[in-house]
Amino acid sequence: MKMLMIIFKESLEEDIRELLNQHRVKAFTEMHDLTGVGEAGSTLHSLSWPGFNNMILAALPESEADTLIAALQGFRDRLMQKQSGAKIPLRVFSLPCEMVV
Repeated sequence: MKMLMIIFKESLEEDIRELLNQHRVKAFTEMHDLTGVGEAGSTLHSLSWPGFNNMILAALPESEADTLIAALQGFRDRLMQKQSGAKIPLRVFSLPCEMVV
């Protein structure tokens, strides 16, 4: 199994949820109103860096995780193309995952 950590600007939430729905991801954990600094910029909920990030954790069988990763990459690439190559506030990390309880 893989644990996908999907971190994204809150403005992308509807699109991310739609991708999860399309790929039949039914079990996940969401965290909202996160702040941070990354390659795509700062989200510190201040006048200088408004807004929040959200994070979704999803434990999936390896093949399903790989399919979802490809879909998220495609989504990011399409957004980058629409925005003339601008960095998109979406990051996906994959970690080994073993259910122990």
